[in-house]
Amino acid sequence: MKTTFKMIAGSALAALLLMQSSALAAEERLPLRSQLEATGASVTWEVSTNTALFTLKNGVKGSVTVGKKEYVLGGKSGKLSNEVVNVEGSLMVSAELFQAVKESDAQGETKPAAPTSVQVQADAETGVVESSSDAADDPAVWVHPSDASKSKIIATNKGGGVLVYDLDGKQVQSYTIGKMNNIDVRYGLPLGGAKVDIVAATNRTTNTVDVFSINPETGALTNIVDKPIHSDMGEVYGFSLYHSTRTDKFYALVLGKNGEFEQYELKDNGSGKVEGKKVRDYKFKTQAEGLVADDEYGVMYLAEEDVAIWKMNAEPDGGNDVVKLAEVDNKTLTADIEGLTIYYTADGKGYLLASSQGSSTYAVYNRTGKNEYLGSFAVTDGAQVDGTSGTDGIDVIGLSLGAKYPNGLFVTQDDENFEKTEKLNQNFKMVSWDKIAKAFAEPLTIDTSVNPRNFVKREVK
Repeated sequence: MKTTFKMIAGSALAALLLMQSSALAAEERLPLRSQLEATGASVTWEVSTNTALFTLKNGVKGSVTVGKKEYVLGGKSGKLSNEVVNVEGSLMVSAELFQAVKESDAQGETKPAAPTSVQVQADAETGVVESSSDAADDPAVWVHPSDASKSKIIATNKGGGVLVYDLDGKQVQSYTIGKMNNIDVRYGLPLGGAKVDIVAATNRTTNTVDVFSINPETGALTNIVDKPIHSDMGEVYGFSLYHSTRTDKFYALVLGKNGEFEQYELKDNGSGKVEGKKVRDYKFKTQAEGLVADDEYGVMYLAEEDVAIWKMNAEPDGGNDVVKLAEVDNKTLTADIEGLTIYYTADGKGYLLASSQGSSTYAVYNRTGKNEYLGSFAVTDGAQVDGTSGTDGIDVIGLSLGAKYPNGLFVTQDDENFEKTEKLNQNFKMVSWDKIAKAFAEPLTIDTSVNPRNFVKREVK
């Protein structure tokens, strides 16, 4: 009886201490959701990182993470007097956050629509992903070596794998390999005495970079990694490949959920398999995902979602200096900045395209010089295919892809996919590049001569 009594007494004491601890936490902090929703903000919970993400009524985004004594608001960090705690499913946060929110709201509405002067309609769309959640994420166009009309769209499914579509949008292959996030393609990696086309992606299930060869005829994928390329960051996220025209080396560029950046050299391990060696790392202040490398100029562009697009040397020995190209201003770019892609032209010019998720538009910048902003476009509803909203990943190719896309192709993820009034699972939309180019008052360049298999070395001026 004494043992039983002690166990009951001990349990009661533990419960009492827990109640006291919870009460203390509640006294020192305020409930996040109710406080923010009372101001017109929306709040979502990200389980994998124990982070609450919120958007104020003026469009400013922010976040807090359990166990941390700081918050992020509008891309800037602030200090909290106490750690964020989870009390019986309710996030409790110190008053400093709510004061910052009040000051932000006092500035008034800061989320006007981006100055989109042009609109285009999609030519086609891919089949939907199987998952009904936020699953479709990032596309990459692979160009067939001898018949461009047989090219493929290879895309990630965060619900569980990689999908391959033909240029009609029909799914031709599916690989269940993990929670894949961002993806990219390059050509001619030396491997096993031959040169192979590769596609690689970040796998959030295994926290690795996965690399596949592409069958030159069918587009089928084969895993070619020797030992898993495990990242040192908490969770892999954004991704791009980079084939240096300076050294002929291949690299995987990786961004993390907390702003980490890592660069891995990819090469033959001597047995016809790919090995990855980390050669550089860096750290942004907040979450970053969008990432694209310019193989000809040896630079890369990285999107810190709530802050800015940054430009950085893509060579591992090029230093870690970053230059701000464009910032979230709720005009040209509205958070989150998501996908980035490059349109190459034969004269070394071209464009950098960025997905402005908050305004459901795409910003266009000059590829050279000071990367001047040229305008934005939106993909709107057409008779057969709906428009895009809340886009994640994008890709563009200027090369003629045959009769369907003789002037190149722009591919974009659609967050809310509709067939008339029925909401379907997410998918990807396909737009002829000439539609976009000709829609601008000063038309963008249409150049079908640049083959991504034959990039040339160029010097930044």
